[in-house]
Amino acid sequence: MFPMSAFKVNTSIFDFSPLFRDMEYLFRGLKETGVDGVELIVGYKSRWSVKRMRYLSEKYDLPIVSLHQPAWSGFGLTFFDEGFVDLAKTFGAKGITFHPLMNMSFADPRMKKYLEKLREIREKKQIDVFLENLPVKYEPGLLNTFFHSGLDTTDVEKVAQITREYGIKMTFDIDHAHVPSPHQEAWFSRIFSQIGNVHLSSFSKDANHLPLDMGDFHIQAFLQELHRKNYQGLFTLELHYPSLFTFFGYDFAMIKRSVDIVHGVTV
Repeated sequence: MFPMSAFKVNTSIFDFSPLFRDMEYLFRGLKETGVDGVELIVGYKSRWSVKRMRYLSEKYDLPIVSLHQPAWSGFGLTFFDEGFVDLAKTFGAKGITFHPLMNMSFADPRMKKYLEKLREIREKKQIDVFLENLPVKYEPGLLNTFFHSGLDTTDVEKVAQITREYGIKMTFDIDHAHVPSPHQEAWFSRIFSQIGNVHLSSFSKDANHLPLDMGDFHIQAFLQELHRKNYQGLFTLELHYPSLFTFFGYDFAMIKRSVDIVHGVTV
């Protein structure tokens, strides 16, 4: 047995947690958690502050390893703001996670046009594009009043199939799949080659995107299996605990516990 030192773990950060603190507050605190890098969900604090974000990334030695599309892009407005894609190259990021369009299936002509656009981004920008499996229910719950996931956009096998067709990769979100041991499911071997990014979090019947020391997800066995399969993609913590939105504070201890779990897994 030896430490799985080859597996690094990043964490997702975005504008709304905490809402009323500068991004340096996040970078400074995250540096103390031992996390290896960040996935930046592009927002108003970062979209037009490229120099500032690069400065913070270098100052705290926390590379921006990947990007996540902005909220306005996730609601289907990608065609009106493609400039954020160039941020990935500026930051030296390895890839960008996109969501399927909400409230429609992969068969919808608008979805097909969107997927073609993602293919073009991959080819034109020469950067990995990851399509994420959507949740059956959204967090926060208010979103469920307005947006309903199409059945095929929550189906991990269908997402993997679509990414193959369009020459892109997949972000496999553990919480969205909501299966305690995904590596033991029959479909896992069929989607594995398409996974380029894993959004790591745990979950329970009543809670989503929990730290890895809570909930039902079998993190150690999952990581051991991915090591056995020689997984070469990204690991990204996506933790919304105790809340998706905070105003002034952030639970860095929660991040540290989860980072320690990933770094401490043995194979």
